[in-house]
Amino acid sequence: MHQIRRRWFVAAARLSWVCAAVVSLCPAPTLSAQSSGAPPAGAPPVGDSSRVVLPPPAPDPLRGTPSAISALGTQARAMQDGFERNHRTGLRFYNGGADASCEVPLGRICYWNNNGDVPPPAERNDAKLEREQLMELLTQAQAADPKDDWVSGMRVRYAIESEQREVAVAAARACAGTAWWCSALEGLALHNANQHQSATAAFARALSTMPPAQQCVWTDMTWWLDPTMHAAYKARACADRGAENTRLARLAQPLWMLPANDVQNELYARRTMSRVHSLARIPYDLQWGDDLLESQVRYGWPTAWSVQNGGVADPRPPSVIGHEPTPSYDFMPLPAAVPTPVAATAGDWNPRRAKARMRYAPRYASGFGALPYQFARFLRGDTTILAGGYRLMRELEMGRAPYTAAMTLDAFDGTAAPQARRDSAQANGALLLPLPSKMLASLEVLAPVGKRAARVRTAVQPLPAGTRLSEYLLLQRGDVSATPMLERNALQAYGSNEIEAGTSIGIYWEIYRPATPGQPLQVSLRATRVGAGFLQKLGSSFGLSKAVTPVSIKYNDNGRPDGGPGRSLNINFPQVPAGDYQFTLMVSGGGVTDSTTQVIRVKGGK
Repeated sequence: MHQIRRRWFVAAARLSWVCAAVVSLCPAPTLSAQSSGAPPAGAPPVGDSSRVVLPPPAPDPLRGTPSAISALGTQARAMQDGFERNHRTGLRFYNGGADASCEVPLGRICYWNNNGDVPPPAERNDAKLEREQLMELLTQAQAADPKDDWVSGMRVRYAIESEQREVAVAAARACAGTAWWCSALEGLALHNANQHQSATAAFARALSTMPPAQQCVWTDMTWWLDPTMHAAYKARACADRGAENTRLARLAQPLWMLPANDVQNELYARRTMSRVHSLARIPYDLQWGDDLLESQVRYGWPTAWSVQNGGVADPRPPSVIGHEPTPSYDFMPLPAAVPTPVAATAGDWNPRRAKARMRYAPRYASGFGALPYQFARFLRGDTTILAGGYRLMRELEMGRAPYTAAMTLDAFDGTAAPQARRDSAQANGALLLPLPSKMLASLEVLAPVGKRAARVRTAVQPLPAGTRLSEYLLLQRGDVSATPMLERNALQAYGSNEIEAGTSIGIYWEIYRPATPGQPLQVSLRATRVGAGFLQKLGSSFGLSKAVTPVSIKYNDNGRPDGGPGRSLNINFPQVPAGDYQFTLMVSGGGVTDSTTQVIRVKGGK
């Protein structure tokens, strides 16, 4: 079921939620994109009969000068206004989410995210036809005067609304007006078409050519940040926020496997579309203001519209609902992860966080899941090799293969982030990368056919100097060859620390000290149920309870004929109760014992 995110109007910018959805009963204040709700400087007190003549607002250069607008441009402006009036009047009723409460009140509107709600109603066919007619006129008007910024913006807007991605890109590239505006429109259209690198380049051109004050506003990420971060962020001068913005956008980027940062492009796309919306009528039928701007920068612009009422006995007029793309997710990390990303854990991201400061629905993936994974570290000389195993469980609903799997490491020190990528990947496996220092690892899988994605992001660090025993990697089956190798076994990694009871699994590890028939090493593998009581453990020690210690293996390791470090076994994990089991590998010899332990979760046990 799709998530439905809606905005519901309240009567006035500073009224409480009690007045929700009663637009006509309480007059809405007149707002501008810069208004704060406070009276203008020098305004007389309430009851003062003196008249103050305020200067007229500065003309908006993107609207165009009336005397310079072409005849087709004038017709397009009138037709657009009429279309949105008809669009608003003919919106279909929506009865989903009638019991939803306000999650984020924003001035005249209210935003909430209601998971599992019914999709919005389909748009009327006559509205689609009227939009097509408007687009034809906008095309003619842009051809007659490609310097008309208003026409170029509206043509891109309605091409995106009608899901004509190529038309939107062509319309943006036909723009010959204000330089920064044309570049921003191109970035918007390219981002909507999932052309991430080209969109990044277009937005970079827009930012470099727009006025500095506007650039400062467009790059401001305050609305996406946790309130506890606002003071420190705002304390920086605008010119000094570049590094912090880059760090924040990198941490919020959904998939590091992509060639450019789509979440940063999304921020600029929202700014651009909001600027387009500020130039003309929208279905809300309200004057553009800060509340609309903030809602669209934080949660995106609506892609569907409807109206809702309180029932047959409710005398209030219907309220307009804007539906943003769903499902959408909060990709911003928790505040604790921002100063030191290389210390972050998987728990520092919660895409389904309640009362999120931002949400984003990537166009290349209709759903994001938590990726089951296993990280294991090995040595090649003095260099640590990180194996990132993944497993696509049925619950992720990734759809059919092929998949794209990638693991990226970022030290957040300005150096290039290494990446291992496997196209046409299977549903489970492991990727290998050198790990030179403490870094943040992002292990990701994208399903292009199913349009789903899953990832895990957590800090990793190299093995200590002098390590004699690697960590172990679970396999789909053990490597029975005489010379097991990490590179070969990575392809058949199990990919998770969660297994089914009664499963036969393999295990791969490496030993970095010599073993010979004359001086063998003693190897033991033991799985012990976490939380078992004293009597259960006592019974297990006498071999009376497999439920507590389902795996217990001991043998002498005489070394490999070629002296290589790799070892592998096949293990039958019996039917045991579901729960967590501590799985320990121990190697002893010459009075020295090394061990490595991980927690294995058994599912579906008896």
